[in-house]
Amino acid sequence: MRYTTKQGLPTNHIYDLVEDDNGIIWMATMGGVVKYNGENFKTFTIKDGLPNNDIWAVDVDYQGRVWYFSNSAYQGYIKNDSVHKFSTKDKETIKPLFVFKSKNSIWFGDNKLFSLAKSDRDSNAYLKNQIGLNGSTSIYKEFSLEVESPYFYNPETKEYVFFQKNKVLVFDYNKKLKQKIPATLPVQYGVWRNRIGTMALCNQIGFFARDNGVYFFNFKTYTIHYKTYKTLFGIDGIPDFFEHKSTKANIQLSVPGHLIILDNDLNRIAHYTYPKALGRMGFKDSKGNIWLTDFTKGLSLLTNAQLNAEYYLQGEKVQAINEIDGHLMAGVYGKGFFEFDFKSNSFKNTIPDPSHHSLIYGIKSDSINQYDFLISHIQTYVLKDGTRKLLKYTANNDPLTTVVFTTNKDIIYKDKHFYIARSGGVIKIDQEGYADIVQLKQGLLRIAHFKNQIYVAGTSGLYALKNDSLVRPKASHPLRDMSTLSLLPTQKHLYVGTDGRGVYAYTKNSITHLKATDDLNIKQIIKKGDILWLATQKGVKKVKLNVNDIGNSTIASSFYEADGLLQNNTHAIYIQDSLLYACSDIGISKLNINSSIYKKQPKLYFKTKKDTLDFRGSDRDNISLSFSVNDYKNQDHINYTYRLLPNQKQWTSTTTKTLNFNNLSPQLYTLEVKATDQHNNTNIQKQYLNVIPKWYESTLAWVWFLLTFLGLLGFGFYLIKKQIQRKAQEKAEQEKRVAGLELQALRSQMNPHFVHNSLNAIQYFIQRNEVKLSEEYLSKFAHLIRLFFEYSRQQTIAIGEEIELLTHYLDIEKLRFEEKLNYKITVCENIDTDEQRIPSMLLQPIVENAVNHGLFHKNDMGNVTVVFKQLEVQKYQVTITDDGIGINKAKQLFNASSKNYQSNSSAVLKERLELLNKSKNWDITYNMQDISEIDTSKTGTVATLIFKNIL
Repeated sequence: MRYTTKQGLPTNHIYDLVEDDNGIIWMATMGGVVKYNGENFKTFTIKDGLPNNDIWAVDVDYQGRVWYFSNSAYQGYIKNDSVHKFSTKDKETIKPLFVFKSKNSIWFGDNKLFSLAKSDRDSNAYLKNQIGLNGSTSIYKEFSLEVESPYFYNPETKEYVFFQKNKVLVFDYNKKLKQKIPATLPVQYGVWRNRIGTMALCNQIGFFARDNGVYFFNFKTYTIHYKTYKTLFGIDGIPDFFEHKSTKANIQLSVPGHLIILDNDLNRIAHYTYPKALGRMGFKDSKGNIWLTDFTKGLSLLTNAQLNAEYYLQGEKVQAINEIDGHLMAGVYGKGFFEFDFKSNSFKNTIPDPSHHSLIYGIKSDSINQYDFLISHIQTYVLKDGTRKLLKYTANNDPLTTVVFTTNKDIIYKDKHFYIARSGGVIKIDQEGYADIVQLKQGLLRIAHFKNQIYVAGTSGLYALKNDSLVRPKASHPLRDMSTLSLLPTQKHLYVGTDGRGVYAYTKNSITHLKATDDLNIKQIIKKGDILWLATQKGVKKVKLNVNDIGNSTIASSFYEADGLLQNNTHAIYIQDSLLYACSDIGISKLNINSSIYKKQPKLYFKTKKDTLDFRGSDRDNISLSFSVNDYKNQDHINYTYRLLPNQKQWTSTTTKTLNFNNLSPQLYTLEVKATDQHNNTNIQKQYLNVIPKWYESTLAWVWFLLTFLGLLGFGFYLIKKQIQRKAQEKAEQEKRVAGLELQALRSQMNPHFVHNSLNAIQYFIQRNEVKLSEEYLSKFAHLIRLFFEYSRQQTIAIGEEIELLTHYLDIEKLRFEEKLNYKITVCENIDTDEQRIPSMLLQPIVENAVNHGLFHKNDMGNVTVVFKQLEVQKYQVTITDDGIGINKAKQLFNASSKNYQSNSSAVLKERLELLNKSKNWDITYNMQDISEIDTSKTGTVATLIFKNIL
């Protein structure tokens, strides 16, 4: 099977392919990420959230997420048909030349390794550069390594492995040498052969491909293996492409035309070959199918049935096959008869066709009379006692006119005569070779001997040969004018294969139509016990005969192209034990009909997410449910039936995969859907439908009517309660809005004390005629005022904006203190100052108290330190420390002051903290402590503010 843009692919350029845990196929293409479930293609593009449509690789992690990779600063995964993407921390573009997975992550990159650094539930998740050797040359110099030495990194053991010509070096994460393993390896520093990387990791086995072969390193045993492409794939030369895939159980390696599978001990457990024209790279899925990707031809599928089948005489039109005297013979149009050679496992042309255009009409064996026949359009051979003779006739009893009649279609032997059905009539030949024309008749094709009677059939129906004349059946006989293609005489029946109406079982007293075969062209019939095998235009059919009611015999199994046939249109068949040989216009297919691949159940599933679905109200009037089968080779040959219990006991056929039910009465239903494939394998899935009754349909309705008064009374109490709750809620919301307005008003306030001090400082500079300082001070003061007004309108600001505000404020105070003030603001590396936010205008009052009440009364240099630290997601700690006189000393000075001045900033801060906690948006704790209480040798104050966003 081939899939291109005509079948729904967005492009024929396919880079990579992978199978997820549910058996769904995912593709990386030039047109986006494609999901294929066996029925249709779903494409994810930029519109769905991809960073671009040119996706280079896909892989599935152990959580079932399908990761996509492109030449971009963004990578991500798809789960539940939703696209998630993450960027590198510094928006660095990644070129994903290799992709592999460890237990906990997907790894990808080029000369650097990347993996997901944070939980995908974190909206700020990003891809972190984990490993990068480029730019660090110390390891190369210390151990005299080549810069282009092949290496890879194992994220599970945190080890580097470097390959040299005579050794392999193993380093730990800190690049300290752990192992030095002697090795003589043909290490080249040439072109890396992997399409998506030089590194891979599967079950603690690292491997990479180079010009002449593949290197393997086992991290469990620290052993090294090198295998050439000749050893691995049996090919000469260097492949132009190399691909790898890994599962928990094996490693798959592919080059154009070859796919091999290795176990964890690097033993080759399978080797598949395929025409390069089908695709460049191969991948075997969990069902045994092989998918082939290509840059121009799209996607090809070799089914597990095709892989288990054998094919002969491919490209040839094979019209007959049978066993003759212990030899399997096949008849090929224009080339004659071929005999199977077991040594070479092929057919050899033993009887060439001299005309080069002869049709083959049959290979027959008459076990009773011990005659075998090879019948072609030009010549017919009779085989007996190991000798083969060309059948010749002496016409009209004249020994001088011996000829070879052409256009023979079929032949039997009876009463010491050969009877031949020809395109122009029936002839009879005796033992001496004298021929007589029995009757002229156009369109004859088959002849058979049944119950001492010779029957002849063709395009005009069935005839009986009586007294050298063809006798037609009665007018009411169903086979009178029925075009016939095949005849099979047995002990009880003459089976008649028709052209379009299937099989009829004929006796002299009755004729029965096998209804299950209707609409089939029966080109050959073989009987094995109570089984009929039919060669038809719709594949090969296996019919189980009902001996008590032959007309109701059933098709027990069907074999199609999806099962390994080269073509559904089958000319002839041969059964040998469990082997089926089927001939077609393009060769012979040999199938093992007892193979387990023909006994697997269809993978049927409902598209709903729950086992039980509830339907109430108007929803129950029109219930619609969809189902499907996850099958990539056989969607066309699956029959579906369903029943809705307890209403329906019998199964109902359906040709659609969406079922609709209308006006179901209230109760719990069980919907059963049965999928039956062409081999009669079945799978039944159940979906429970709970149709909830309306209140007046309930059996408790009468009780409800009796308790109406109590119900109404209770309902009245309920309404009153709801009204009280609603008023309480409205009051709470009003208080919240008031709190918000108060917060906004408080944010808009400027500290008069700070403004007064700043203006005095400006006046002081002017009086001292320090114009430059006064201008600089005034400029900084104006900029700070603008920041105050801008940020006061916002409920929250970025941490970076808060730092900017504090920096401007402290710069002004530093000027006012005439350089007797130093400050330092630090932020931990986990905080994203552009994205993470805190309440606005919250920290400036605390810093102002540290300056005006802690450092103002200090004679020498004063210091203020502000530290931002992230405790957990959306929870931060800010510590403001000064080395001033301390809070206890400041209180004493305040109490002794004649001005009895109260700090407005402290009051505003306290009120803002109360309102923020009351708003339920923030959980904030605030603590201030004199440093002398912690360390008596030091003075100062430390203020700690911890706040958490609880939205």
